[in-house]
Amino acid sequence: MLIINGTAELMHDNQEFTKGTRHEFTMFSREMPFEQQLTQIEEYLVTCGWDNIEVLNNGVVNSAEEITHNVLQQAFEKAKKEGFAVTVNNQPLT
Repeated sequence: MLIINGTAELMHDNQEFTKGTRHEFTMFSREMPFEQQLTQIEEYLVTCGWDNIEVLNNGVVNSAEEITHNVLQQAFEKAKKEGFAVTVNNQPLT
């Protein structure tokens, strides 16, 4: 499973975040390698309302047991079923 960390800007107000704020995200993609997934990753994030995406790093996670954070474990499992999953840090970057 591909793991991607980066930041993105919210393009529309929603119940949790304010339009124009930039947040850190962690994303999982069932498909690899990273270079071949860039377009799909961008499309997925834009569909979720995020743009101006900056990928900071990426890697591979072989199983949910390698992940220590519960929310990230849930995202990993979701991506196994749906292809992609993303978590966004609640606190905007300043």
